[in-house]
Parts: sequence; C-alpha cells; structure tokens
Amino acid sequence: MANRIKGITVEIGGDTTKLSKALEGVNKSIKNTQTQLKDVEKLLKLDPRNTELLSQKQKLLADSISATKEKLATLKTAAEQANTALANGEITQQQYDALQREIVETENELKRLETEAKNAGSALQKIGDAGEVLQNVGGKISGAGEKLLPITAGVTALGTAAVKTASDFDSAMSKVAAVSGATGDDLQALRDKAREMGSKTKFSASEAAEAMNYMAMAGWKTNDMLSGIDGIMNLAAASGEDLATTSDIVTDALTAFGLTASDSGHFADVLAAASSNANTNVSMLGESFKYCAPIAGALGFSCEDTAEALGLMANAGIKSTQSGTSMRSIMTALSGDVKFCSAAFGEMEIATSNSDGSMRSLSDILADCRVAFDQMSESEKASAAETLVGKNAMSGFLALMNAAPADIDKLSSAISNCDGTSLSMAETMQDNLAGQLTILKSQLEELAISFGEILMPVIRDIITKIQGFVDKLNALDPATKQTILKIGLMAAALGPLLIVVGKTI
Repeated sequence: MANRIKGITVEIGGDTTKLSKALEGVNKSIKNTQTQLKDVEKLLKLDPRNTELLSQKQKLLADSISATKEKLATLKTAAEQANTALANGEITQQQYDALQREIVETENELKRLETEAKNAGSALQKIGDAGEVLQNVGGKISGAGEKLLPITAGVTALGTAAVKTASDFDSAMSKVAAVSGATGDDLQALRDKAREMGSKTKFSASEAAEAMNYMAMAGWKTNDMLSGIDGIMNLAAASGEDLATTSDIVTDALTAFGLTASDSGHFADVLAAASSNANTNVSMLGESFKYCAPIAGALGFSCEDTAEALGLMANAGIKSTQSGTSMRSIMTALSGDVKFCSAAFGEMEIATSNSDGSMRSLSDILADCRVAFDQMSESEKASAAETLVGKNAMSGFLALMNAAPADIDKLSSAISNCDGTSLSMAETMQDNLAGQLTILKSQLEELAISFGEILMPVIRDIITKIQGFVDKLNALDPATKQTILKIGLMAAALGPLLIVVGKTI
C-alpha cells in the first residue's frame, strides 16, 4: 500500500500532510483488529458454536468495517484532490493510477468484511433459535424424575462455578471498600447497586464493581457512586466503550469542571449527544477533555460549550489529543484581550468577560469571533488565528471559525436537549441478538452470585475447621509428627475430612 500512495498528499481540516501519514492511525487500528480476528477465528475452529467468541467476532468485524470506511473516505478525499494535482503536474499519471487501485482494493476489502459480518450474525441467530429446542428438551427431562440422577454432576459443577463467581465479586467489592472506606450499610448498599446493574445491563456485577473502584479513586463516596453509576453505565453501553474507561473519563472531567457526582448522568448525556452528532466518539472526547477540561473549569466555561467546540473540531478532522491541546491554547488565549484587525472593519475587540468579571460563555465568545472572521480575507484569517492562538492551535481555531451554521445549530441543539440520550442510545445498541446474549451473560452471573452467597458460609465454615486442624498439627513436637507419619494416622485423620471437602466443593 505504501508504494501506491507514495508522494500523494491530502488536505484535511486545513492541514496538508502525506497521505501515508494521514492513514497511519486507521491502518494501525485495522491491523490490530485483524490480529484479534485471527485469534478469534483460530479458537472458533475448536468451538464453532461458542457464543462469546461469535459475539467478539461480530464486534471486531464492526470495528474493522468502521475503520475501513474511514480509510476509504480519506482515500477518496485524496483522489478528489489528486485530480487537480495531476492536472497541475504535481503528481504523475502512475501515482494517480496507483491511488485508484488502492481505492478499489479498499472497497473490495470493505465488501468482504460486510459479508463476513453478515455471516457471523447469522451464526449467532442460529444459536438463538436453538435455545427453544433446548428448552423443550429440558421440559421432557424434568418430567422424568428417575432420569434426573445423572444431573448431579452438573449441579456440583454449578455450585463450584457459583462459589468462584461470588468470590470474584467479593474481591472486586473489597477493593471498592478499601479505596472508598465504605463499611457496614454503605458497603452493602454498594454491593446491592452493583448487583442490580449487573442484572439489568450488558455489564456484569463485577464490572460494575470495577467502575465503582474508579469512582472511589476519584474521591466519590457511597451516595455519589449510588447516584452516578447509572449514567456512566448507560454511556458505556451506548458508546461501546469499556466500562472502567468510561468511568475514568466521566469522573476526571466532572472534577475538572467542578461538577458533582449528581451531574454524572447529565454529563454522560452531553458526551453521548456530542459523539452521535459529530465525527468523533466518547473515547476521543474523553482524551480531548483530559487536556482542556481543567482550564475550561477554571475559566467557568460549561461542559456543554466545550463539548460543542470539540465536536466542531472533530468534524474538521481534529480530534482526541490534538483537539484537546488546541482547545487548551484557545481557551487560554480567550481569557485575555481579543482584538482583530482587517481592512474591512479596521480594529474590532471581542468582549470575553461580563461586567462582574466572570467569563462570557464560550459559545457566545466564539460566535462574536465568527462575526469578525466572516469579514476577513483568507490571509487575514490565517494571520489573526496564528496571532491569537499560535501555530499549533491555529488549525483548530480556524475549524471553529469556518464551521457551517447548520453544523453548529445541529450540535448545539442536540447538546441542549441531551437529557436521556445515553439511555436511549444504550437501549438501541442492545436491541439485537448479540446484545441480548450479553445481557443474558450478566444475568447468569447475578444468578451465580446468588447461589454462591448461599454456599459460601458452608465452605468458609469447613475451611475454618481445616485451618484449626492444621494449626493443631503444626503445634505438635517433631517427635510426635514423626510417630504419626510412621503409623499412618495422618491418612486416617485426613481421609474423611478430605472426602467431605471434595463433595462440598
């Protein structure tokens, strides 16, 4: 591929770069996804009906399709610009033809991935249809009481799995307790909430506990976590992001903006609305907020206005770390005097603060800046942007100034009316077979925890007795231990006990 696009450049978001450089990130993403797909395919050959592997394959194919579409869009943008470059003698006919071949290959790869994704979905559907058959078989088995004895081994395995699941959940909640300091009724309330979320969302109770751990690390207390986790889990489900990562994004940003845990639901809706109405996603917005949220909060700019500005930058191809650092520089520049000069209007000063000294809203300041820029020549715009925010941030500022009114209105309206967006998106994302299977898996974990909590006191009691017995043996003098070994009393003493433990576990 590198040879086909060698010497080709592309302009995206006002910045001109080599096409190979512009595709570097998406190619890396495609390569990583393909590596994971090969691993999943290898395992599926051993277990073709494994629903977990099939669900992973479907998600990886969806990610690969998304990345390939992004790559194809960039290639087609480059092809449009290459027409002019060829006419001007800036590239050769061979370079132009090679670029066209690269587009054809990418289109064919996209078709292949879409076909494979359709086949993967069909495989999951067949497994779902088989569920009704299994249910009928189960009914017949339950009607034949004398044939139920062989199921004893399965019940024993279920007990072992239940104890393991409950133990893992306990371990996760112990981390929450250690970091948050929650005890007694507070810890029980957190346990109940984690299990509630595990029983009704795509995430398990253990994953909910892990999200709580991030909240605790951000200084959230019991009531904060109880009121804030719903919004975070809805956002994670809506965006497809990892739950712990989403929790980290929300807690960090809320702290930076000076908001509280009770605002987490609204903030999640803001991110959901911005990501679904601009060319970005929650993960990239979270990375952007990491750099600009602290100064936005310090200046009193709202999370809504900040998300709108980041979304407008994303529409021009400026995202993630780049948009975050650009926005940080822009906000710093807007905190002082802002003056523009142009042959059209002479000198214009933009008011950035109110009469009481507080900052005006970021959207209002940028709207006034656009009034000035609309009257400038192209060279004046570039000069004014560089003077105000510097070379590194000027492309981001120009993206804000050149944003289409329709795009601004669309994004602003979506964010202004965002309440409930993350929940609605989460429900839509789960309204399919793969989503139902994922929720079923979480529900089964909650069932296992319920069984495990019944069995664990018995197991702990047995283990305590074993520990007491071992302590007594350890306390014996060496001569007595040697005598026990010689006459075989150790086997006689431990044999029945080990049988009991083996049956229980």
